[in-house]
Amino acid sequence: MRTATSKKGTAKPIPLATKKAVVQKPITTTSKTKGLKPTTPLTNPVPAIKEQFKTKQSQLIALLKGPKGSSIQELMQVTGWQAHSIRGVISGVIRKRLGLTVISQKMDGVQHYRIETA
Repeated sequence: MRTATSKKGTAKPIPLATKKAVVQKPITTTSKTKGLKPTTPLTNPVPAIKEQFKTKQSQLIALLKGPKGSSIQELMQVTGWQAHSIRGVISGVIRKRLGLTVISQKMDGVQHYRIETA
């Protein structure tokens, strides 16, 4: 507590501001979100990958283990990540931490990445 001096020179305690209870409002949809439909990707490379694996990293590895591998666009659709994040996971996690061999090739003008299996 702080104190203040009165005209007579005596100190009176000044109470600090008390905290007010925060009332949370219920979540409601706005007019902006009511009529919108969920967006769907143009092409879904492997729809079963999302349901089969729980983590996005395991989804990436599963797609990269295919015979042709996957392009960045396909990996972006499955994980919802940006291209630089996917390249970072391929370089930092899959290559360095897990020690897997990742091969990068251009097929039909599109860069594809795949994990080489021994």
